[in-house]
Amino acid sequence: MNNVNENSRPHLNIVKQYIKDLSYENPQTFDLIHSQHKPSDVLLNVNAYFQSYSNNVFAVSLKIICHLSIKKNNVFHLELDYCGFFKIMDKEIYNEDVLTSEGARLIFPFAKSIITNITQNGGSIPIFLDNIDFNILQKVKN
Repeated sequence: MNNVNENSRPHLNIVKQYIKDLSYENPQTFDLIHSQHKPSDVLLNVNAYFQSYSNNVFAVSLKIICHLSIKKNNVFHLELDYCGFFKIMDKEIYNEDVLTSEGARLIFPFAKSIITNITQNGGSIPIFLDNIDFNILQKVKN
């Protein structure tokens, strides 16, 4: 019989999380600001990177690129590298994919909030990201 309450996620503590790198470019012109055109080209690229350390500690870095243009005119370009250090609290052994997706899941709400605040307060169209299923991300190593 299967245990319905069985949890396959690792028990992690966030040791530290921080902005490693942030770039926001807003080259809007007066004509572009008053344009009635809707954004025609939105690019969103999210990658999660895993780095292992000793004593059950690892890091996950989210690299998020968000670019918006209207009729081939750049509205803004944002790049965020948001990192978290984690400690595995249970004695189980997990593979990199599981640790990467769980670490990314834990720090993504903070990265999402940063992107919303910067785009909203930066004078462009605010970007409100949906949640992401990090189990479907392709594994990438540093």
